[in-house]
Amino acid sequence: MKKIILFTFLLLLFPNLAPGDCTDVRGFTDMYVQGGHTLILYRGSIPVAFLTIPYCSLRPTSNIRLLKSYLCDGEKIMIDGEACTILSVHSDSFPRY
Repeated sequence: MKKIILFTFLLLLFPNLAPGDCTDVRGFTDMYVQGGHTLILYRGSIPVAFLTIPYCSLRPTSNIRLLKSYLCDGEKIMIDGEACTILSVHSDSFPRY
């Protein structure tokens, strides 16, 4: 039990250690804000990435800037001039929250 608690604590301190999903978002043509913490990137009418950003507020009018064209869990994104951490990136059609 102590090992599980220690492992969980380490993952909270160092989220990049956890295995995560990554996706190439080059060529996305549109984005949609779902709720206040999920950003969906589209290539045409096909969703290419679901980004969960829990520590920053997203609005449909937010100024969003990607810092990389290949995104993974734990990386940064700029939202309204603030660097925000992406908790999870999913490239499949059905996001896991």
